[in-house]
Amino acid sequence: MARNFTRAQRLLMLRKSGYCCANCGVNLTLDNFAADHRIPYSKGGATQAWNGQALCITCNSQKGDKWEGLSNGDR
Repeated sequence: MARNFTRAQRLLMLRKSGYCCANCGVNLTLDNFAADHRIPYSKGGATQAWNGQALCITCNSQKGDKWEGLSNGDR
C-alpha cells in the first residue's frame, strides 16, 4: 500500500475540513496543507481518505507519529 495520499484523497480531506486545520483551526490552502494519517502509517494506518485529516504544516510536523482522536485503550 502506498504511503502518500492521492491528489483526489488530499482534495477530499481539504474540502471535508472546511479548509481549516483539524488541530489549530488555521485557514488552509494548497500551500500550507498537509494530508495526515490519523492512525499513523508507521503504526499500520491505511492510506485511505477515512484515515486522513487536514492539518497545517506546523501541526503535522508537531504531531509526528502520534495517534490522534483515539483513547489510550485504542492504541
